[in-house]
Formats: sequence, C-alpha cells, structure tokens
Amino acid sequence: MSLKAFVLAGSLVLGGSAQAGDYSKSLAPGYSDVTAEYVQIPGYAAAGTPKALNTATFLRLRAAIDGDAPKPANAVIVGLPGFSSTPPHWLFLASQLVHKAQARDCAGHPCRLEVWVLQRRGANLAETTALTEARKAKNPKLALDYYLGSDAQRPSAIPGAPGQVGSATDKAQWKALTQTDLGFMADWDFQAYAGDVDHIIGLISQKTGNHNIFLAGHSQGGGFVANYAARQQDDGQRAVSKLAGLIFLDGGPSAGNQPAPTASDLDAYFAHVKDLRSGKAPVYTDASGLLGAVAGPASAVSQSVTGLYYVFSDPKAESIFPLRVSGMADAPGSGFLKAIRTTWLARAGTSFDTDPVPGGGVQMPILQFLGEGMGYLDFKPMPGTEDKCDLTPPAPMPGPMRAMAPPPPKCAPSAAMVDPNRVYDWVEGGGNGGSAIDGGKAKLWMESQGFAPARSNIRPVKIVFSQSGARTIDASDMVASNWYASERWDYDANFVGRFKVLKIDREGVKLDLDKTAIANIPVYVARQGFTAGTGSNPFPGVSDYTEINKTGTWQTEAAKAVTPFDPKINVAILHHTDFVSADDSTPDKGRPGDAGNSAVANTLIDWVLKRSKGVATTPTPKALGVVSRF
Repeated sequence: MSLKAFVLAGSLVLGGSAQAGDYSKSLAPGYSDVTAEYVQIPGYAAAGTPKALNTATFLRLRAAIDGDAPKPANAVIVGLPGFSSTPPHWLFLASQLVHKAQARDCAGHPCRLEVWVLQRRGANLAETTALTEARKAKNPKLALDYYLGSDAQRPSAIPGAPGQVGSATDKAQWKALTQTDLGFMADWDFQAYAGDVDHIIGLISQKTGNHNIFLAGHSQGGGFVANYAARQQDDGQRAVSKLAGLIFLDGGPSAGNQPAPTASDLDAYFAHVKDLRSGKAPVYTDASGLLGAVAGPASAVSQSVTGLYYVFSDPKAESIFPLRVSGMADAPGSGFLKAIRTTWLARAGTSFDTDPVPGGGVQMPILQFLGEGMGYLDFKPMPGTEDKCDLTPPAPMPGPMRAMAPPPPKCAPSAAMVDPNRVYDWVEGGGNGGSAIDGGKAKLWMESQGFAPARSNIRPVKIVFSQSGARTIDASDMVASNWYASERWDYDANFVGRFKVLKIDREGVKLDLDKTAIANIPVYVARQGFTAGTGSNPFPGVSDYTEINKTGTWQTEAAKAVTPFDPKINVAILHHTDFVSADDSTPDKGRPGDAGNSAVANTLIDWVLKRSKGVATTPTPKALGVVSRF
C-alpha cells in the first residue's frame, strides 16, 4: 500500500470531528514547546505477515510552535529503543533535545531538531481501544475492567486500604493472541527492522547534498546502529554513506568480535530459525527469557493499565498495584515487597530503580543492571525488627548477566519490618532531589509510562488470525511496554552483531553487512564501564570520535576541533546512562552528568548541530494523515 493510500484509509476512521491542529493533548510532559505524534506508515514486507501489519511505527517529537507546518529541520535523530524497550523510554531525552535546539541559533533563526523513535513491531499488535476510552473519560477503571476484569481488584484485610489488583480474571474481555496466531513473527528479523527504518528515513527529504540525519540507539538499539550503518542498501551503497553521525547510548559501539560466521555458525543460526518458523520455538517472549514474569502480553497489559493510573491518580495516594508480579521467583525481599503499602510515586520508583532500599537487594537481578537510579523508598524497619532479615537466597542472574551479579545484600528487608498501617512514600533523586547519588526521578518514570500522544494517524485493522479468528487491532494508544516481543529480533540482534562481515543469501535471509566500511562519519558514545583512550574507538576509519563514560570524556583531536567537551564530564552516578529518567531539571547547576544536568542532552545537542549542514524537509501532519484521537 502506498503512503497516500495508507493515509486515506486511516482518515476514513480518524477524520471524523477531530481537529487536525489540536495539539493540547500531545505536548510532552514538562515541555510545552515540544509536541508528540504517533505515526504509522507502510513498512518492510516481512514474509507471511498480513499486509495490514507490515507497518513501521514511530514517535515523532518536534517543535510545538510550528503546528501544522513544521519548519525545515536542521537535524533529525532516528532512535532505536533497547532490549524490550519502547518509544516512551526516549520521551524526556528527546524532548530535551527538541527544546534545547529552539534556544540555539541556526543561520539567524531558532534551530529545529526532530527526534523520531522506532516502535517495536510487537507493540503494533497491542489492542489499545480501551486504553483510549479510559483516557477520554479520565477513568483508568474502564481499562482495568476491560483488560483484567471488574473483579481483579481484591478487597484488603487492612481497614482503610483500597485493596490490590491481582492477575486477570474470567471477567476480563481482552485475550492475548497465541503463539500460533503470530507464527509470522518468525520472520520479524533484522532485515524487517532495518527495512522499517529505511521507510522512516525515506520520509525525510534533504534540500542539500549534506547529511543531517543521525542514527541513535540505546542499549540493544546501539548494536542495531552499527549493523544498520554497515548494511548494503538496494542502491549498492552502505547506509553509513547516507548518515550524518552515529550515536551509541549504553549499547555498542562494536565492529564485531569475529571476522565472519563459520559454516557451523550459520548452520546453528538457521536451525534456530527453522525452529521458530515451525512453531517448535516460541515466536514472542511470554513470561520467559531475561525478564521472566515481567515480560509477555499479560504483563504488558497490566503495565499499560498501571500507566493510566499513573496519569490520573494523585502520586501521593496509595497504589492498588502490587510490587511483586504474580509468577516471579522468590528472592531476597520478596516478602517485603508483598507486604509493603506504597504511594503511586513509590510504586513507580520501586518498580524500576536499581536499589530502592539502599543495600537491600530487593530489585530483580536484571533490573539491578538495566534499571535506573531514581531515589529510594522512604522506609525504615519498625523498631525492634532491624535484625529480622530475609534470608532467601538470591536468584541467579540470567546467563549473559551472571558475571555482573551484585553481591548478596547484608540484610534484605523482610515482611516483619513493615508497618502494615503505613503507606510508604518515595525520596526522589535527580536535580534538587533528596538523593545525591541518583541521577533520575521516579516522577519521570511515571510520566513516561503513562504518556500517549493524542495525535496519531494509526487506524484499526481487522485481521483473521489462525487460532483466535477475527480480531480488530487498534494500536493507536502508544504503550510503554512491548506486548509481543519478537524472539527472532532478539536472536538476530545478537547474531548479526557478532561479525565484522556478514553475507548471507539462504532460506529467505539476504544480508550484506561490512562493519569495516564504517568510516568518515562522526561517532558519539555515552556508556558505562569502559576506559577512555584510543582503544575505545572500534572503528579505525572514524577520526571524529567522542566518548563519555564513568571516568570522564575522551575525544579525538578531530572531535575536539568541532565540539570540545570538558574532560571531567562523566556518567559516574548514572545506571545504564539513566536513560529513561533523563532528568534535566537543574541544567544550570554543575556540569553534564551531575544530578539534574543531563549528561547526554547537554552534550549531544551541540554535537549534533555542529555536525549537521543544510536542512531537511519533513512531512506535514496533513501529509501523514495525523489528527487528534480525542
């Protein structure tokens, strides 16, 4: 389907009485000069996927003052989310960049920078109609009843407590799609995601021969950046030749650690692909893998409903969602998390902070590594219970993360330490927060989980699935969790990233990647755990290289000549670059990397603008069929 036909089809559903120029419900939280739009266009034609689901979806953030007529962009950053991540996790970093650009001068005019963040294809299968209806009514209970059941909230035994939400009941109207329904996801591979990015970038029309499109990736998305840049496109050119810069945020950069796959490597790869295609292996992650019970559609639905409560609840009111997800393995602090009553703010902070009870080890292992430092629970053991520690053995870290397992806590809190008559709150980190060592804020995590722009061109589609039959999929309410995470994509992300050169034309897989071709392009890196110095640059052909890590900032002479940064700028207090919280509430205090002074936003903005020449024409909302959903 052409973009024009795609837009016309969408307008039949979305046109109605909605006003194309209504931006009031699509402003980014805390940034009244940044508007967000959730856009879907025809994507890569993955084998076996219904045509209506072969779509590329992205969150577009741009200057709100431009309204229906976006000014030519001085730079466009196309972003790739990390493992099991989604566009809302980019919300604050992207908004900060768009906001800061408007305060810079570009040829006598305020600069224009746009950020477009790819959505995972699995989130395009989210049935979000009830989420939208709940937003319209400002009543999250509508979504709770639809997705989890009207009886999902169980009465509390504690007088005055609201009771907590359990797992979905028989009264829930929503039902997950099955592995059989989604067998076509076996071919949602690297090529499908790269093809989606091709289509997204294809919307940008450069007015000059100079490049102003930057490719950025966080965590697993950072691996994609190098893979995409090395990929040969249909015209025979490597993608790197068409980009203005590569941006790696706690993922990569990597030129591969093996020269090329061996015959046995390829045989093992295609054996697994065969298992995915035959149904022997699951095609989407469901309560398995690195994230365990917090992954899969049932968990994603619960997280989506929780996000609505974050939007419409008083942050200081008591949360009705538990801190322990049903099915999670027992670990130190499990009983504590089941017993404690928290505010919504504390619930948000505890769900994703790396160490919500300092030194207590109550966070699940994978999030001790991937989570964010956002503050801590306002908790102290009841007098006389200080030594009643939880002696449950720590759960083992998943294989790839085992070497990074933190030491066992000296005293994990137990249920005996909790005052059942108290609702515990949260001490914020970030700028002006109560924790000097935490770079982010739980408030920002709450807002990212609950935000969905009213402006979109996404329309419902009817699909007949092989097992569940006819279903209507309306994925226009942007979700902060990937409902159906593609196992093929996660497998390919690891496999493709291993090699410097990868050439395959076999069993429907056609790839031609050469990472040695990554040259003559600026590279920006912000990451934990690496030592600064010449050995940090994995691309011999790159002379303009900047890296910010936990020890400081290192730049090549070519990079310093364009944007010299204070070598003391670092990400020492951050975790996984505190990406999703990206607090920038006090940018005038200290240097980038200090609490409240975003290390990435306050360096990347000038890095990008100084390396971008000319302007690019980006599509108008009308050209894309974007209107307000409510």
